[in-house]
Amino acid sequence: MKTKKRPLEITIPGRMTLRIKNLLLDLNGTLGLDGHLLDGVKERLFRLRDSFNIYIMTADTHGTAKTLKKQLGVQFVPMEKDYGMIQKLEFLKHIGEESTVTIGNGSNDVLMLKEAAIGICVIGREGASWEAIQNSDVIVRDINDALEMLLNPKRVIATLRR
Repeated sequence: MKTKKRPLEITIPGRMTLRIKNLLLDLNGTLGLDGHLLDGVKERLFRLRDSFNIYIMTADTHGTAKTLKKQLGVQFVPMEKDYGMIQKLEFLKHIGEESTVTIGNGSNDVLMLKEAAIGICVIGREGASWEAIQNSDVIVRDINDALEMLLNPKRVIATLRR
């Protein structure tokens, strides 16, 4: 559910001004590994909840989504295992690609990474698909680096300025 948040305005010299109000994330391989959140993720998401509508899309492969939803207090969006790429893109279009940052690592994240205002690919312990890397605006070594970029928007500007 969308709530009224003041969009984060980021002006990227030589490119554009973005007004970001949504954060759309993949769960397994991005926020967590084998169904468990990576260290530091929960704390950073708590800090970001005041600024963004946060959505986590998952097929709940490990059966932990219900518990994680209670722990994090953000929107979880269920999806079918076989249609993840399309479902993520459709949900992105529903919430508004021009005002959304997406973070993912897998082949089923490719379209949401490509079409978002900013797509961030995480190369974590699970790795990242080559297609996800090619279709992202920013590549980071782990999820906490990606979340820190949003907590410190000058990092986004430094990375994307022309």
